[in-house]
Amino acid sequence: MALICVLLFLSACTASSDQSSQTTSAPKAVEVEIVLPEEIALNEESTLKVRLTQDQENIEDAEDVQFEIWKASSREENELIEAKHEKEGIYSVKKMFQEDGIYYVQTHVTARNMHVMPKKQFIVGTVSEEELNAIKEEPQPQGESQGHSHHH
Repeated sequence: MALICVLLFLSACTASSDQSSQTTSAPKAVEVEIVLPEEIALNEESTLKVRLTQDQENIEDAEDVQFEIWKASSREENELIEAKHEKEGIYSVKKMFQEDGIYYVQTHVTARNMHVMPKKQFIVGTVSEEELNAIKEEPQPQGESQGHSHHH
């Protein structure tokens, strides 16, 4: 009789843990899409945007969205700009570039208890063939081309 009670107790425990793992599935990842103008001209204000979604729904309540911008040749001279929420999951910054060149933008997004940091390369003004070739030959650090997702 005691053995039957123990077996019933154990089966009840495993059944309840199975149910709880089904109802608490991992949250969907926060998707970040960096949207840049087709052409960025010198000494003209450009709007850089990011669209935030989770499970195909716009995120209107991100805790923090910042754009880190730097010229490819001088990573240490980066600039961090706080983004403003527009609408429909879009957050933006305005930036004026004073030098031709190849630049990077990395967004730092904190939303729904996740931190995502995708990076994108872009060109301002005109760049030489040498500059373009130098960037193509530069090895990309592993995993930096896509957004990183850190759960908090």
